[in-house]
Amino acid sequence: MIRVGLDISALDPAFKCHAQRGIGRYVSELTRTIGEPGGGDLSVGYFDHTELLHAGLAARLVNMLPAGRTTVRQQMLYPLKLNAGSLKQYSFVHFPAHMDAPAWSPKPFVLTVLDLIPLILKDLYRANRPGWRFAFARWLEIRSIQQAAFLLAISETTANDIHRVLGVPRDRIMVTPLGVDESFFSIAEARKRITADESMSLRVRLGIPVGRPILLYVGGHDERKNIRTLVEIAAEVVREVERQGGDVPVLVLAGRISSPKEEERLNVALWDFSMASDTVSLGYVSDEDLRALYAESAVFLFPSLYEGFGLPVLEAMAAGLPVACSNVSSMPEVLGDTGLTFKPTDVRGGCKAVLELLRTPELAANLADAALKRARTFTWERTGRLTLDAYRAAGERIGAMPTTEARLLPKAASAGGS
Repeated sequence: MIRVGLDISALDPAFKCHAQRGIGRYVSELTRTIGEPGGGDLSVGYFDHTELLHAGLAARLVNMLPAGRTTVRQQMLYPLKLNAGSLKQYSFVHFPAHMDAPAWSPKPFVLTVLDLIPLILKDLYRANRPGWRFAFARWLEIRSIQQAAFLLAISETTANDIHRVLGVPRDRIMVTPLGVDESFFSIAEARKRITADESMSLRVRLGIPVGRPILLYVGGHDERKNIRTLVEIAAEVVREVERQGGDVPVLVLAGRISSPKEEERLNVALWDFSMASDTVSLGYVSDEDLRALYAESAVFLFPSLYEGFGLPVLEAMAAGLPVACSNVSSMPEVLGDTGLTFKPTDVRGGCKAVLELLRTPELAANLADAALKRARTFTWERTGRLTLDAYRAAGERIGAMPTTEARLLPKAASAGGS
C-alpha cells in the first residue's frame, strides 16, 4: 500500500503566508476531496510541518541562533525529522507549496509547483529584491523541485515551464488544475436579481460611488500583478467614456496590500494617471463582500504579467462576470475563448476590450454565459481525483527505484535553473 503524508500547515491560521492566500484554499479543498481514498491501494495521512520545525531540543537550540534560523530549520533540521517519528510510516510526503520543501531529504517527497514566477520574471524580481538572500532562496527552491520524486503542476503552463526552465522530464510531472468554490456559481443568478436598495447599501458601506459601472480587480499588488498598467487602462476607459458620453466607470481594487512599497506604487500610479477620484481601493475584503462585488460589477479587469493558474479569473467566470484579462501564461488556458484578452503591456488593447464589454451588453452577456459553463469544468473534486492519480504514479516511480536511489533522488539537468 502507498502511504502518503500530506502537509496541511497552510490551514494553520498562524502560518499567515499561506493561510490567507490561495494555498490555504488549495489545501483545504484537497483534504475535503481526497478524504479517505478507496481501493485499498492508497492511504493519506496529514501533518503540519510548522509543528515539526518548532518541536524538540534541536528546534530550541536553533531558536538561539543570531541569524539564519528559518533556513537552518528547513534545510538541516526538517529533513532529519521527515523520516522519523510519525512520518516514518509514509512512503512519501506531499508538500502542496514548493517553497515549503527542503532542498534534500532522506524521505522521498512530491511537490505541487504553483509557478516559477521569480525565474520567468527574474529581471523584475531581482530589481525589487536585490541581494544574495533572495538568490539563495531561489536556488534552494530550484533544488527542491529538481530533487522531488514527482511533481504536480497547477496548469499546463506551469508544467511546461518546469520542463523548459529546470529541465525536469515531463513524465515526472502531472497537471492537476485548481477548482472553483461552488458558491461562486450562485453569484451569476444573484447578478440578475440584485435590487436598487441592495446595490445602494453595498456601495455606501464600501465607499463606492452610486450609479457608476464597476471595473473590478481582485488580487494582490506584487510586481507581476501589473497594477500600474491596470490603473492606466482604467484611466483610458474613464477618459474615453467622458469624451463619448455615458456612465463613467469606477475602478475598484479588492485585495490585500502587503507592504509600504506596494501602497506607494499604487498611489504613484493613481497620481500619474489622475485616477485617485475614480478609484476605490478596499484592501482585503471578506468572502461575503467579495461575492457581492462580483455580483455588482460590470467587468473583471486583470492585466497580470504572469499567473501560475489565475484563480481570480476563474472565480469571475463562475460568478458570471465578463472578463478582460492578459493573453499570457495560464490565463488563456483557463479562460479559453469566453472572454476578451490583450497583451499585458498594451494599454490601448486593454482599454478597447473593456469598452467593448461595457458598450456591447449582448456580447458581454454571451461571453459571461460561455465562461460560466466553462468554469463548471474546473471542480475541486477533479483536482482531488487527479491528485490521487499523481500519488499512485509517484508511488510506482518510488517503488521502482532501488532503495538508495529512492532515498537520494536523482537531480534533473539544470537548464539554466540556478
